[in-house]
Amino acid sequence: MSANFFDEDDLLRIRRRSLLRLAAAGGLALPGLPLAGNALIGSALAAAVPDRTFRITMVLGRGESDNEYGFKDYLARRGLKVDYTIRNTGGDTAKLPGIIEEIKDTRPDLIYSWGTPQTRGLIGPFDQPDPRKYVTDIPVVFTFVAAPVDAKIVPDLARSGRNVTGTIHIAPIAVQLNTIQAYRPIKRLGVVYNPQERNSVLTIEGLRAETALRGLELIEEPVPLNDRGEPISAAVPDAIARAAQRGAEMLYIGPDTFIAFHNRSVVAAEALRLHLPTFSVTELIVRTDKAMLALASSAYGIGRFTAFKAAQVLLDGAKPAEIPVETLKRFSVIINMATVRALEYYPPIGLLNFAEIIES
Repeated sequence: MSANFFDEDDLLRIRRRSLLRLAAAGGLALPGLPLAGNALIGSALAAAVPDRTFRITMVLGRGESDNEYGFKDYLARRGLKVDYTIRNTGGDTAKLPGIIEEIKDTRPDLIYSWGTPQTRGLIGPFDQPDPRKYVTDIPVVFTFVAAPVDAKIVPDLARSGRNVTGTIHIAPIAVQLNTIQAYRPIKRLGVVYNPQERNSVLTIEGLRAETALRGLELIEEPVPLNDRGEPISAAVPDAIARAAQRGAEMLYIGPDTFIAFHNRSVVAAEALRLHLPTFSVTELIVRTDKAMLALASSAYGIGRFTAFKAAQVLLDGAKPAEIPVETLKRFSVIINMATVRALEYYPPIGLLNFAEIIES
């Protein structure tokens, strides 16, 4: 069950931005309101809200952001009283065993998990769900997981068969490449990534397959690792420079926490210094760090959609194992015009008619 969960206030919050769906076949289509399925929010609101306070533990990897604000706002508008416990790994999954122990002791009503490393570390792979190491008997709703099946978080998107459901935040890779080619056709796509991040490795595999089908060259630059097997932040600028030297016409910024979040300002600034256009699958680096182009769902909207699934568990009594893992069906093309002008890398007028334009 899914819902159109944006009301008029929400549409004002995202500033009435135009939404663009790029079909996998390559065409542009102007959609209506952002949908996540066929059911309307009215039916979801029919469930009575119990007079109790729910306890939700949020396990994050980079602190609270629009995702979490959207999640909390949705549940508040539904009338739920919630006591939140926030635990932030800061990207260090070595902190998860202590968080898991706390969760098992406190037994919240639901766990909200952000990102692939946190989610996989909390619940374990679906083929090795060891209840001694992982949380298996408390409902988990995840978000910002790009490839939950490939990451072995769920075996099937339609029905996980686990005490787990959630949302996917990125468009299919074919649609991403359609967006890039709609902006300006290229032959060589560069990507700098963390080879230790499962999300990133899976994305690279998908990019290899899709670029091969299109006759494009994928220029890969994994970030070097230190003697502890960790990616080296100081090596990111050199990796971007190597991609540019090898002829990359655009730099792809995938769902990589190390690249797109922890080092986003360096990535965007270095690419701009090298006169290398950038494409991101998430919005933050375009909005705050002057990357050039993104195809992304609103983080706030993704948070609300994740909360809708949490409400199904908490209010409707639905089993997470039977709630499908989904993504928003509409994505915004976001263009940072300050960066466009600095690069002198202008999009076609037709794309500007649909895109959300940022002037900063």
